[in-house]
Amino acid sequence: MAKVKVVYKCTECGEISLKWLGQCSYCKAWNSLVKQEENSTKAAQATTKVDAVRLDLKENETKRVSTKISELDIVLGGGIVPGSLILLGGEPGAGKSTLLLEIARNDLKILYISGEESKEQVFERVRRLKIDNKNLKFVNENNLEQIVTHIEQDDSDIVFIDSIQTVYSSSGSLGSISQVREATGEFLRLAKGKSKPILMTGHITKDGQIAGPKHLEHSVDVVLYFEIYTNLDYRFIRSVKNRFGTSGEVAIFEMTSNGLLPVPSHLGLISLEDTGGVGSVLFPQVEGSRVMPIEIQVLVTPTGFANGRRIAQNIESSRLHLAAAILEKFAGMKLSQCDIYAKIAGGTYLSDAGADLALVLAMASSYVNKTIALKTVAAGEVSLTGSIRSPIQLEKRIKTIESIGIEKAYWGGRGENSKAVLFFSNLADFLAAAL
Repeated sequence: MAKVKVVYKCTECGEISLKWLGQCSYCKAWNSLVKQEENSTKAAQATTKVDAVRLDLKENETKRVSTKISELDIVLGGGIVPGSLILLGGEPGAGKSTLLLEIARNDLKILYISGEESKEQVFERVRRLKIDNKNLKFVNENNLEQIVTHIEQDDSDIVFIDSIQTVYSSSGSLGSISQVREATGEFLRLAKGKSKPILMTGHITKDGQIAGPKHLEHSVDVVLYFEIYTNLDYRFIRSVKNRFGTSGEVAIFEMTSNGLLPVPSHLGLISLEDTGGVGSVLFPQVEGSRVMPIEIQVLVTPTGFANGRRIAQNIESSRLHLAAAILEKFAGMKLSQCDIYAKIAGGTYLSDAGADLALVLAMASSYVNKTIALKTVAAGEVSLTGSIRSPIQLEKRIKTIESIGIEKAYWGGRGENSKAVLFFSNLADFLAAAL
């Protein structure tokens, strides 16, 4: 007969203890240990025969489900993979629930399970967005066991859970770490077992991370973040994890009264006619598999202090210090005696190493007060020796800027020069030609 082992499990963090304690030794929660019984012998474990599946590229080709939203499909790697578990995180009001209903414009059979909103609230959003899907079903439920029953008995093609933090099991407390972990594991089992994709929304903390244990992000197949930029009606959806595609992809949406409208990422959020001038230059930044043009703006002014200030928006301040030091060393510009202000227009963060050349050009332009021509781009990695190297994925950048009407391009490295395209491997030569 199988021996029964008694353990005590924390309902907050899942820590296991061999004896009852008033306080969990791991998460320090009080009165959170619950008695559980486990079979300790291997004979007590269920043995199920599992047949191995032959992995043939032709027989097992994955057929993705299109959301009919082109930008979202690209971020997902081409569409939703059957049996995948997708987590969509974002701030309150970012548009997570709205995006789920945008997907419901498709003719797929959809089961929408919400623990946050009532039927009337969701119906009002459906009416406002003018979504006419006869196969859209709604359930207001946050009990895990009831949700599992609904999913197993329903013939839907895709399931929405809004949100994972509102789901609780009858054996624990709502919103606890152990509850989120247990619910995620159950949804993962359902998604894989029934080959049915499940999309879950998730709350985020004050520091911008998805609330709950890190186990949540490790367990799911895809993690998408909704990003909102101040004073903009645009929403960025960025993939930080994707087992079925490229991570780092970004999609841009505009929030309107009619819902979320996709904005082609290769056009960015800037007007080419407004770029250029003193301290302004375009940079083609690689975002996942695509290129997004952004504008780098720099203002250099004499300082009234012993040391110049460095203030940056959507760019690391260390990059400003580095660019200023390079210009002071190899171009003789006394930037240590100046305040430097830099910002990235276009609503995104400067994360590409190839932006060195554009940043240096914008800074030098503002320092000498010389205008940069309209519709000008620059890209290249500037080394600490004053040399310029080619940015990664150069061909992709060139193809993108040609499609949007760029008139002048400066590239790092070596290549074939023309009237509109110039390559430079030395910083001094570059500044002499560009300014």
